[in-house]
Amino acid sequence: MDCGNSCESCEAAALCRGSGEFLDAAERSVLADAARASRGFILDMVAATGTGHLGMALGCGEIGAVLFGKFLRCDGTAPGWVDRDRFVLSAGHGSAFLYTWLHLSGYAINLEDLRNFRSGSTAAKSHPEFYRSLGVECTTGPLGQGVANAVGMALSQQLFAGKLGADARQMHCRTVCLAGDGCLQEGVALEAIALAGLWELGNLILVYDDNGITLDGPSSATNVGRMDALFRSCNWKVQRVDGHDLDELAEALLRARALPGGQPQVIIAKTVAGKGVAAIEGSPAAHGNGLRTEELRRVREELGLGPEPFAVPNAVAEYFSLLSRRRRWERERWQENFAEVLERHPDAMELLFPKPFDGERWAASLGPLGGEKRPTRFFGGTLLRELAKKLPQLVSIGADLFSSTGTAIGDGSYYAAENTEGRNVQCGAREHAMGAIANGLAYDGMFRPIVSTFLVFSDYLRPAIRLGAMAKLPILYVFTHDSIAVGEDGPTHHPVEMLPSLRAIPHLNILRPADGEETAGALAAALDGKEGPAAVILTRQGVPSLDSIPVQRRRNGVHRGAYVAKLETEPLELILLASGSELHRALASAEGIPSCRVVSVPCLEAFNRQPQAYRDEVLPPHCRKRLAIEAAGPMSWWCHVEPENVISVDDFGECLSGELLLEQRGFSVATIRERMRELSGRSL
Repeated sequence: MDCGNSCESCEAAALCRGSGEFLDAAERSVLADAARASRGFILDMVAATGTGHLGMALGCGEIGAVLFGKFLRCDGTAPGWVDRDRFVLSAGHGSAFLYTWLHLSGYAINLEDLRNFRSGSTAAKSHPEFYRSLGVECTTGPLGQGVANAVGMALSQQLFAGKLGADARQMHCRTVCLAGDGCLQEGVALEAIALAGLWELGNLILVYDDNGITLDGPSSATNVGRMDALFRSCNWKVQRVDGHDLDELAEALLRARALPGGQPQVIIAKTVAGKGVAAIEGSPAAHGNGLRTEELRRVREELGLGPEPFAVPNAVAEYFSLLSRRRRWERERWQENFAEVLERHPDAMELLFPKPFDGERWAASLGPLGGEKRPTRFFGGTLLRELAKKLPQLVSIGADLFSSTGTAIGDGSYYAAENTEGRNVQCGAREHAMGAIANGLAYDGMFRPIVSTFLVFSDYLRPAIRLGAMAKLPILYVFTHDSIAVGEDGPTHHPVEMLPSLRAIPHLNILRPADGEETAGALAAALDGKEGPAAVILTRQGVPSLDSIPVQRRRNGVHRGAYVAKLETEPLELILLASGSELHRALASAEGIPSCRVVSVPCLEAFNRQPQAYRDEVLPPHCRKRLAIEAAGPMSWWCHVEPENVISVDDFGECLSGELLLEQRGFSVATIRERMRELSGRSL
């Protein structure tokens, strides 16, 4: 294909005008030079800072050359192009590989970044951190997460294609993931692999760097004997290649793209870790070893590289320069044609160009939700279904608990290979993968995931929550069955430590509403956030509607994290602070005590971000007699009350009714009043 530029005299021009099948002699030669040059870059990056992981990065030189030099649909000048191929480096310790190839491919990672690899560069981090404008599609490093992220991205593309009907044939993008032994040994990856096969994600290609070693020794000691059989059992197509043979790699990748959809594909590429460095080739030492200056000089000579660091052979530079121009031309041509497609599909248009959502305005538009005693999960499910009508980007993901969390949205239909318009995604009992797949959906930028399960199971997806918070992904977690009030299910299902544990994650807002009105405010605040995830924590047991507090005060108060639920009518002596289902107990305990203020604290993180003047207005500094009430571990409250002044849960629960268990653990009105008397020092 002609790139549209006048380049007949360019020595590399012929390389971009082949048949598109496999490699011709000129391509083979220049890509071999590119693989060798990439090894030089990687050695130079590690030498410049004395830190880095060589094994996978050096061993995958030919894989990088074929991927970035032949296979991937991408444009470094438009890294967010919707029809680009997404490349995920799941084996994030090999980040030098990724930065090298992004640099050669025309992305905005420059030589200064490479010289400062792992040492302060905003681009070339120790492990890849989400930075789409540089071509880094997701944050990876914890092994296996990237595999599941790639499944989420492929799912995103299929969901988007479902909006296009017959016009989905205009979409050609694939998600390509490069993973190693460690990634595929992690349970999160195996869960995601099973789901990808079940969902028939034919737009997903996994390249498995089978280099035969792990950090502690040969991979044969810990690997499944036949990885191809494992993948086939999960409905994947499997190819095996020599990972250093450019022709085999090109044929396998192009075949993977050309085959009709219906099954994801894995290419098992046999490689040598640390290739090109005799001292560490094929050895566990290749994983993290740098080289001394004299060793580096010798290795560069053995690779046929000159003494100048970060040098690119002329033929390689010309090839990638022309390739970048051709890719830009292809992207621009595709966008011109796709503009007409979008005009026929306003739903798809809104996913790419979403309308602003004003959460507070939406919450204010709702009629009163009060009335009979109901679980906050009831309100959560009802309101999410209403929100889904306004926000087509919402997709709900559940781990076999939709019937209990109530978080199915839209028309209630479920995503499947034959129903790519279904907005509810069933992961089965696979919370690990669910969390990381949701991250992949959010990274892709078109959909906003709702992730739901019981609060006690949030630890199963904690690594994904942590990475999502690090990348500030706009994910809504809905965790139900929020306290020991779960009761008869017993201590295995009592989320005693989960609330303070989740609150310890930076950039994650935890919202625990007290009734239906606060639930409306919590969902509005969670979805109104410009960036970052939020978790809404809901009850299984019914809670009363707190109608003594004006409706809009409850809804708006959630946005600010805390508000005065009951104002004292005499000089202030005592403040009760509570969240969620304990708020009605605090209000009942303060009844008839005119010197007591009750403060609802549905979101500690939001409250702690408020201006000092507002915080002092809600919690006057002169009043230090404060008692916090929450059926969870106590440490979240220590910034506002003395550690001994928290009515909390400091042990696992028991197999009792929820109400009886709460009373035994100190949450009855009588016990709270006794604590209030002790704190005030007088009869109340």
